[in-house]
Amino acid sequence: MKKEGGCMNNEVNAEMKEFWNGEGGKRWVGFQEKLDASLKPFGRATMETATLSAGERVIEIGCGCGDNSIEMASRVGPEGRVHGIDISEPILERARAQSAMKNNLSFECGDAQTHGFETSVFDIAFSRFGVMFFDDPATAFGNIRSTLKPDGRLAFTCWRTVKDNEWVHLPLGVVANHLPLPPPPGANEPGPFSFGDPERVKDILQKAGFIDIAIKKFNAPFKVGENLDDAVSFLTQLGPANAAITEADPDETTRTRIAKDLRNALTPYDTGQGVVIDGATWIVNARNS
Repeated sequence: MKKEGGCMNNEVNAEMKEFWNGEGGKRWVGFQEKLDASLKPFGRATMETATLSAGERVIEIGCGCGDNSIEMASRVGPEGRVHGIDISEPILERARAQSAMKNNLSFECGDAQTHGFETSVFDIAFSRFGVMFFDDPATAFGNIRSTLKPDGRLAFTCWRTVKDNEWVHLPLGVVANHLPLPPPPGANEPGPFSFGDPERVKDILQKAGFIDIAIKKFNAPFKVGENLDDAVSFLTQLGPANAAITEADPDETTRTRIAKDLRNALTPYDTGQGVVIDGATWIVNARNS
């Protein structure tokens, strides 16, 4: 692999790099076991569409703490290889620790939009919620395509809109009763819900040179906590509700009221075996021309 000089080497995607190498990355690592378990259905469904075969080479974009990379390394077997790239060094430290016994798996800190990839070496580019954060997504996907072999496959999952995802708009609604919400990102700005419009996703991939683009809805239960208190902690420490609370920086009385109201709002989703709300995503597949 050609190196780009680390995670923080230039100003492209600078805001995202700062966030994920700072508090965002630390929090993700802190919730790693919970996140991996909750997000597994989405990654696994996307993996099935990628139809991995023994001996294939896979690159995972935004590989996080490595749970998908580890599973794919088992699927492609010792003759295959998986390489994960992410912009967060704290997250990659956890990925490397989790995968120490895998000889066909490696990780690298870098930005897939600007990384100097070796050309035409991978059979598959895969991502679970890792491709919505680029300043220039068409350029980023063009760069990703460059590292795929001719006829190589792309498979990723991304969130649909905030409106489609109750696990987001429910806590935001609770917070809005107590605090002013920051303005939402523009439709084309980087962020977890920036690929909510499938026509935009298709346009980005076409501009990047991909063909045979297929975009399908996929919903799965998203477990946000083992119990109500656990769910309140999770939803107020990660995601858009956390961003709103962090920006407003309310006093402890207001924080307590938010937590109480959110607990009440989540009560209908408490199954007795966890607090579960549907997650609404797109699964996207395409092919290198």
